[in-house]
Amino acid sequence: MNYISRAHVDDLFVDSLAKQTHIVIHGSSKQGKTSLRKKNLLESDYISVTCSNTWGIADINESILKRAGYQISVSESKTLKGTSKVSLSVGLTDTKIGSDISMELARQINKKSLELDLENTNDVISALKEIDFDKFIVLEDFHYLDIDTQVDFSIALKAYHEESSLCFIIVGVWLEDDRLTTFNGDLAGRIVSINADMWLDENIDELFTVSEALLNISFTENFKNCVKEKCNGSIFLVQQLCMKVCEAQNISKTQPEQTVVAKNIDITDEIKSVLDMHTGRFTKFLMDFSAGFQPTELELYKWILFALVTIDEKFLLEGLPIQALRRQIQTAHPKKSEVSLKKLSGALNKSVSLQLDNRTKPIVFEYDANRSRVKVVDKSFLLWKQFQELSELLDYIDLEEQAAELV
Repeated sequence: MNYISRAHVDDLFVDSLAKQTHIVIHGSSKQGKTSLRKKNLLESDYISVTCSNTWGIADINESILKRAGYQISVSESKTLKGTSKVSLSVGLTDTKIGSDISMELARQINKKSLELDLENTNDVISALKEIDFDKFIVLEDFHYLDIDTQVDFSIALKAYHEESSLCFIIVGVWLEDDRLTTFNGDLAGRIVSINADMWLDENIDELFTVSEALLNISFTENFKNCVKEKCNGSIFLVQQLCMKVCEAQNISKTQPEQTVVAKNIDITDEIKSVLDMHTGRFTKFLMDFSAGFQPTELELYKWILFALVTIDEKFLLEGLPIQALRRQIQTAHPKKSEVSLKKLSGALNKSVSLQLDNRTKPIVFEYDANRSRVKVVDKSFLLWKQFQELSELLDYIDLEEQAAELV
């Protein structure tokens, strides 16, 4: 496996594993978040749960318990809220069950007829203690959860920290370091945030060096310099370009003699060729998102995209304030005086849900409600946009008249 260790990421992650603290790994799409965890942990060290946008706290806890080795069935007992409790048991089909639960321990647990409220963190902690569970719990795609669920789980994390030795590794697509501590200030000092987004030039140089040694090839200096300059920090695009130029010379394994790769390459054409493979996904995103959840008078989802395709890329990477987004929309919206910050904020708060409803994965952008900023979290989209005609982009989002005026 061609994995590049980054001191500012991998070292921090490994150090944090020993500190009995929760860990958050965040960054843009396809920047190595999951690879970081898989490289530095054995499969036997953790259980992994992939979150869904339809889940609440109970669904997360149910999945954790199942991964830990429990079988769950609905109980006749009720919680104080009137919802059904669940009964827990452990299967007896092998000498080792689920999360290394011995046959004897499984029998003891089944005799206790455990019942719990899946929304009660203390109940879940007690159930995990019953089976001596001591692995890391990984929550992948945490950003897909509804914001209210993210907030609720951030509150639950404090209980996990105080009432148990259980540690969570939360993986999500966002750029700010303190999302969870913003949701719950009590997590300050109890959580380590690791930004996996940043790939330094020296990290990319190491990727080239390792790849060259593995295949007995040599990328031209011009190719390497152009890749670092034009890929906008997208390690996924760097890897795709390296693979493409190798395939062009039929290189798929170690060469018997050192081979020079990527001579006389037009890097701009190569980048465009790689990004063209994403055209179907991005045009579908634009057309689906612009339609919104249903027809509305202001058509704000259409106009949010108008701003995204007309504003300079650097502002979208850094985070575009909602006020700036509104000003951009008002330059062309036929009812600009009615586009209030309140209405715009309401639409933006549902932007991730709309993308997920449209099956846009990975998501293209998100709204950081804590800082009131819009951020593009799929760097490929910004690069792809550079190669498109503005009139065509506006046509995809059904703004032909504005296209005629702007182009």
